[in-house]
Amino acid sequence: MATPEKTRHYRTVGDALTLERPDVPLPRMAVPHVLVPIARLDRAALRALAYARSISSDVTAVHVTNDAGAAESMRERWRVRDEGIGLVVIASPYRALIPPLLAYVDARARRDPDRPVTIVLAEFVPHHFWEYVLYNQTALRLKLRLFFRPNTVVVDVPYHLASNGERREV
Repeated sequence: MATPEKTRHYRTVGDALTLERPDVPLPRMAVPHVLVPIARLDRAALRALAYARSISSDVTAVHVTNDAGAAESMRERWRVRDEGIGLVVIASPYRALIPPLLAYVDARARRDPDRPVTIVLAEFVPHHFWEYVLYNQTALRLKLRLFFRPNTVVVDVPYHLASNGERREV
């Protein structure tokens, strides 16, 4: 049974979400800054980048690493692709991914606080639900950290392998 406090809470939230009139226009939104964190350049990352470009022309891939050699390798592979999408490589001590990425997101948001920031995450979808614990843990932790940020949207772009495990085109 609901307590009076719970009932009051649900009523308050419901009232805050309710439209006064059904003809209220859609809110105007600026085109978002779109950031695509990528650990490596693979099929899932390409799919996420393609999706990101479909929703905004302001797309930046973000690679966080603690290895200077890996950073230079990523930059070189990126130059070969030349897709017109910028790449930011963030040096991170101790293999920390989320704090440096969040600091970059904060910096982008401060540059233009009226524009939303959209984070597009590439997520590999395994064949069996129980395999999910083996993949995407960083994406899950990142989503949890970003969920409560105002003016921030997180988009998952799933990548499915072909049913026989073979590669399929992006």
